[in-house]
Amino acid sequence: MQELKMESKEFRRIIQNLRLEGITLHPSLQKRVVELITSGVTITPAVIKDTLKYGKV
Repeated sequence: MQELKMESKEFRRIIQNLRLEGITLHPSLQKRVVELITSGVTITPAVIKDTLKYGKV
């Protein structure tokens, strides 16, 4: 799998889809999302909630 970066076409598509749903992510949170995905952490509802609430896992 290609490494995901904030500038990648795939990530830009994800951000665009979120915008279409009325959801925006601050650039610092976007960076954290990319870090989580590339780190290999299993993305669970708890991880998402903690990241949104505290900005970290």
